[in-house]
Amino acid sequence: MESTVRIQRVIDLPRVIVWDALIDPVLVEGWLHPVLRLVGGEPEVSVRERVDPAPAEVARLHVHGEEFGELRISLVEIPGGTRGASTGVTVELLGIADVRFRGPLVTGWQTRLDQLEDLLRGHPVSWTELERPANPARRSGAN
Repeated sequence: MESTVRIQRVIDLPRVIVWDALIDPVLVEGWLHPVLRLVGGEPEVSVRERVDPAPAEVARLHVHGEEFGELRISLVEIPGGTRGASTGVTVELLGIADVRFRGPLVTGWQTRLDQLEDLLRGHPVSWTELERPANPARRSGAN
């Protein structure tokens, strides 16, 4: 039986700023990964739905790709916040057939949302630091 995994978060920035970080390739590099995109790029991601309405309505990005599977992200603007509005973010991972994958998927997307918030606060992921081995000598087999 397939199920949907939902992760929700509120980001204290207006929806238009969060939306740009989902679709702008340069911004996506700063939180998702240097070679992954939610819109276009390689590996290929097919956009099932892309709705960027007026700020008072829900913005939706529904994509399918090898890395993410079936993914739907919804953004709703919430009145208030330090800039006058915040954004409610819902990430839905659709069609999860094996419940054993739920935990790692939720953890992975919570980390990605942390990285998105960090980017929006001016701190993109330093992929060279993150992907560098902790102890290069140990990795090469040296003592």
